[in-house]
Amino acid sequence: MNSIIFSSLFQKNETKKKPSLFIDLPKDLVPLGLIDFCLRLGFESNETDFDLFQPANQSYTMKFLQYTRTFISQDDSTFIIYYESESALSTLLSAIASEGMVDTKTDSPLTYYENLSHLWSAYGTGEKDEAHPQQHISVKMDIQEDLKTNALLKEVCYLALRLGLYATSISLPAITTEERHVTISFKNENESYMKLTAKNAIQISGMKDILPAVVHSIATAKHVSEGGLLGVWEFNEKQVNEAAILLEEQWSDKSEASYMIKALEEEIDKALEAEIYMTANKKNRDQFKLDLYEKFSNLTTIKVRSAFKTGLYWILEEVLPSVGRRFQKVKIVCKDGVSVDGLEQHNRWIMELYPVDEMIEMQYGIPKEHVQFELSSTQQHVYRVFVDDQLIAELNPLISEVDYVDGQKKAYPTTAGYRLFNKTEQVQENIIFSDRERFYKYYVKELLPRMVKKLKIDTNNINQGQLFPLFDRIEIDFTSSGIEEEIGVQQEANSSFEALYEDLYFNTLDYFHELGRQLVNQPYKAPGGVIPYIHIEQDLYKPIKSDIKVYQWNDKPMTEPVTKRILFNQEGQFETVEMSIGNELKVTEARTFLKHNMKNLVSLVERFKQYSEVKLNYGDISYKGTVIPFFEVTEPITSEYYSGLKKSDEKHTIVFEAGHHPNEVSSTPAILELMEDIVCHYPEILKKINIIIIPLSNPDGYEIMESLTKEHPKWKHHAARFNAVGLEFAHVKFKKSVFGEANVLPLILKKWAPDVIIDDHGIPAREWVQPFAGYACPPIFPVSYTIPSAKIYGIGRYANNETKEVQARNLELVAERVNKIFEGSTFAQENAYWRNRYYKYGTKWDPEKYPIEEMGNINFYRSMEVTPAYSSVSILRYPQWVALDIISEVADEIVYDEELISCVKAHKLFNQAIIEATLSTPVDKNNQSGRYIKKRPIEIR
Repeated sequence: MNSIIFSSLFQKNETKKKPSLFIDLPKDLVPLGLIDFCLRLGFESNETDFDLFQPANQSYTMKFLQYTRTFISQDDSTFIIYYESESALSTLLSAIASEGMVDTKTDSPLTYYENLSHLWSAYGTGEKDEAHPQQHISVKMDIQEDLKTNALLKEVCYLALRLGLYATSISLPAITTEERHVTISFKNENESYMKLTAKNAIQISGMKDILPAVVHSIATAKHVSEGGLLGVWEFNEKQVNEAAILLEEQWSDKSEASYMIKALEEEIDKALEAEIYMTANKKNRDQFKLDLYEKFSNLTTIKVRSAFKTGLYWILEEVLPSVGRRFQKVKIVCKDGVSVDGLEQHNRWIMELYPVDEMIEMQYGIPKEHVQFELSSTQQHVYRVFVDDQLIAELNPLISEVDYVDGQKKAYPTTAGYRLFNKTEQVQENIIFSDRERFYKYYVKELLPRMVKKLKIDTNNINQGQLFPLFDRIEIDFTSSGIEEEIGVQQEANSSFEALYEDLYFNTLDYFHELGRQLVNQPYKAPGGVIPYIHIEQDLYKPIKSDIKVYQWNDKPMTEPVTKRILFNQEGQFETVEMSIGNELKVTEARTFLKHNMKNLVSLVERFKQYSEVKLNYGDISYKGTVIPFFEVTEPITSEYYSGLKKSDEKHTIVFEAGHHPNEVSSTPAILELMEDIVCHYPEILKKINIIIIPLSNPDGYEIMESLTKEHPKWKHHAARFNAVGLEFAHVKFKKSVFGEANVLPLILKKWAPDVIIDDHGIPAREWVQPFAGYACPPIFPVSYTIPSAKIYGIGRYANNETKEVQARNLELVAERVNKIFEGSTFAQENAYWRNRYYKYGTKWDPEKYPIEEMGNINFYRSMEVTPAYSSVSILRYPQWVALDIISEVADEIVYDEELISCVKAHKLFNQAIIEATLSTPVDKNNQSGRYIKKRPIEIR
């Protein structure tokens, strides 16, 4: 008869498990066994309110009648408990609570309590080192004899109800003399407080008449992550670096045009022909040519070529116009770019021509397929151009040599200078060095070593440059003339300025990677921010200049605040907090406001407040002090308290992370549009799945992007890719660091134990050029992103263990769904276009560096050789329960207007396929010790 209470209150097939029970407890009764009953009641629930002891139209009522013996009966929707004595009633209630609870403990790790804010943590109750779908609660409630009142009992019951809510298994009874993992004791004292007396030991004290109000405040408190009060004072102590200037240097030099003229003035004064190479657009080069004719009468013929993307401009400006007739095809034979010590790849000289075939198609009407490339490892010239199989021209650009930042490899960029000819005989070659190259060499060879000498590097601290930075940031302000022009092909533009920006950013990070390897045998992955502010000067003759500021990291001990004691006022409300920060004891007001703000998302939060399906949570505080929110999108949760773990046991849960790299601009608007579509138009979806959304996981990077795009709105802005200190913060997830952005996904994993994790990303929408890194992506990237390989593609991974078969099958089925959903779409056409471009310029010459894993309508990389393998990847860390872990990539660095709208649509379509696959997968449960638990990892249908 006992078990009929729980089977009546909770239907097996209901996804919402909420106790609708009024406990009509007489005021003169204090049966402590009711605490066990409420612990079990919470355990059976996945959401609850604190209305057990107030009539509120509940479905069931529990009444108590004194009688000659103790038993329970049911009259329709009323459970009547007859009891001989309060002690017998207490024993019966404990027995009811314990029935069927033998061996319910799972192998899940026990949570622990080392901080009072752990009582109601961001993920329910207790602190967890790792995420797990199961959570065991083993608690002992110890109430001092003279405190046992009806009023206190009710509040302790609510405390037990809430503890049970967050548990997937429990140890009963809680009213016991046996040892439990956690002890909560209630003491009669003059002062009202809650205190952590030891690890996993909480004492709640106060006078008899005030203590019920104190316990009520504690039982109903919410963690700051849910918009509550508990722990807000700890969030306000989050370390935000106030950076002072460590080093500032100004540098200037003459422009390459001025150097060129000075060098020509020193040449022999005889009739000569000149080939000039300089970094300028055609208009400025033509003007420079006129200036040279006016200044140097001995120069009979002058050609002024581009020192940036030399081959491309040479073919379009000189070679093809010289043909003087209609032609059908063009073949460009390029020298193999690989050298013994160089970073350049086989296709180095082909890539410098990109997108010459489409520009020829635009200018001459020749189909781009009729423009072909060949590689030669034997020819002397870098370029040989054949038109209709006839050799038309050959060229060797001026090439410099630049040491790469690792001190081992070299790069061979084209550069500025000139060649002089007496008829066909070359009599002089003089490399001047481009403005970019001279500044870059100063920066790497002089500025960075001086900066390193000023840094406080502790070679004994393995966390430096990993969990906190070496410096706050470098701001590089540089001005020169150069090339900046859109070319009318897709999103493409040629920019010597952006090329320098990319080299400064990534090569600085690589510099510190190498420094770390030398000093501490591991790369410094979080050295500090690198922010290039590049300014365009139109006057070729103006000096080039820079102003570089290095801001220091304010090195403080990385200590987390620990709340040891909370004091309450006469009304039983939170009043004062005592917390330790390292060796310091700090006393602060409890009822305070969160001092950190949400940048860029305030209007968004207001917009979604109206939807009952959406709950706002605060994930953490970023390195720069910005609150990072996430949204829980579910069937409306009408209760005050709920368990994410249990909601995930009843329905499948998907997490979408967006804005990880903020310069990948479409993921945030895409996921927010999808969320609104679901809530407003397809809310029935939420009857079957839960969706968790991190709309902007890297607000510091977003702030950098906003600043940089003011001057150069269409650059890729990789300085906003990583976090504020140049760290790919995915690498420090599950580690204690100063980077709160790394903690949000782990928090969600601990709270919800999701089945499917989707990380929406992006790739460059146009060519990525780094002349000082081998005219390729920097070596830290295993594959090439020099041009887009697709409009949108997917990456999936799985663990190589006993779950491999299920996860690999899941991945294959989802990849097929994604491929199918793109069938017949414009995105499939764009994917085919970019796949052909990627193959023509890259894969054909170096398939390992330019991999393509094609499915027809989309590329989807499932090969473990090209997918991320670091330990913080969710499916690799938790293979026993994560079923899918997928990255989507859209060509959106950085796009606007119609192209941005298109990228948003592509992201949404990709994510729609994931949702459909999850919806089609039923919840299968296994019987574990008499309880039905969802089978994990789920098997996608």
